[in-house]
Amino acid sequence: MIGAIAALAYVLSFARHRRGPFTALDASIVVAIMAIVTAVAAPVLNSASQNAKATALKQNLYTLRTQIERYKAEHRGQAPLLFKEGFPQLVQATNIDGVPGPAGAAHPLGPYLPDGIPLNPYTGASVVRLTETFPPTGSTGSTGGGWLYHQPTGRIAADVEARLEE
Repeated sequence: MIGAIAALAYVLSFARHRRGPFTALDASIVVAIMAIVTAVAAPVLNSASQNAKATALKQNLYTLRTQIERYKAEHRGQAPLLFKEGFPQLVQATNIDGVPGPAGAAHPLGPYLPDGIPLNPYTGASVVRLTETFPPTGSTGSTGGGWLYHQPTGRIAADVEARLEE
């Protein structure tokens, strides 16, 4: 955008102060201005994208952790069980024993994540895999990894090597 404005300013300045034709040199100057602005803007945009991913990851972890703790508080301290890389006990209504079912008198608790498990913004996946230790000692290395879950404690982390401690 700024490059386009700078190029437009150059062209308008050219039109006001000269009466000759627009030359190849003038076109080269306009292209150079746009290239410089693009080169300066690219790292800024990349940084903004990384900041957005980090913020989304923190928000999704907060949501997961909060809802897991809420589940534990309403289910006698028991953490939800991982089943087929997901949490049916969090995405469906449950009874006090944690058995999922249709919302109603028989299943009055939850759902805790009615929109499903949030995506990991770094991998684009919502898959949950078990980890033996917490914090995890490493990511699964899977491109489809979303979250790492320590079932005995109900703690969860991002399945991204650089973000395991968050």
